[in-house]
Amino acid sequence: MRSRARIWRKSRSATGFNYRTVQKYAYQENWSEESLPVLNAENYPSLGAYIPIIDTWLEDDCKLPRKQRHTAWRVFCRLRDEHGFTGCYSSVKRYVRKKRFVMKTSDEGFLPLAHPCGWGQVDFGEFMYYDAVQKEQTGYALTVSFPHSNKGYTQAFPSQNQECLLEGMKRIFEYIGGVPVRLRFDNMTTAVAQVLKNRNAL
Repeated sequence: MRSRARIWRKSRSATGFNYRTVQKYAYQENWSEESLPVLNAENYPSLGAYIPIIDTWLEDDCKLPRKQRHTAWRVFCRLRDEHGFTGCYSSVKRYVRKKRFVMKTSDEGFLPLAHPCGWGQVDFGEFMYYDAVQKEQTGYALTVSFPHSNKGYTQAFPSQNQECLLEGMKRIFEYIGGVPVRLRFDNMTTAVAQVLKNRNAL
């Protein structure tokens, strides 16, 4: 036990952190925990029933230009003048700051770790190969993968264009005997450029 304690204490000189902090993260198993601020009404007794009003204002602000959005002071003034709020500005400011942090964190994009069955992903990648006379050539591999089962199907083409994309998907769907419920295209201009260009004609 003493030797283990010495190891944790030595970690302070190696990392610059207290050994208890190092020990905490060394034994942590769940790295998916969200350390978001607590926004429960009971933690803001002076705001009470005003929290839904504040939430509505801040969520509606997302649709407005930045300069037209509520500041914490503006939220406080509206609560005071329009809803008879008698609390202090500091509690409003504290809640608004934490609410905005939660909203920003929630809006950040993350790829799901668990993928529903039947959902697919499409990617077009470049690869090098040697032809029959041992000359280096560039090829393009269209891959439709299914993260839920970790299966994937690939078709090789001499170029990367919309015709090859559609033909490759057709071949793969015919081979597997069906079409995925949903497909996600991995940043492929091949799939969207033509649609966006002719969007007015649709």
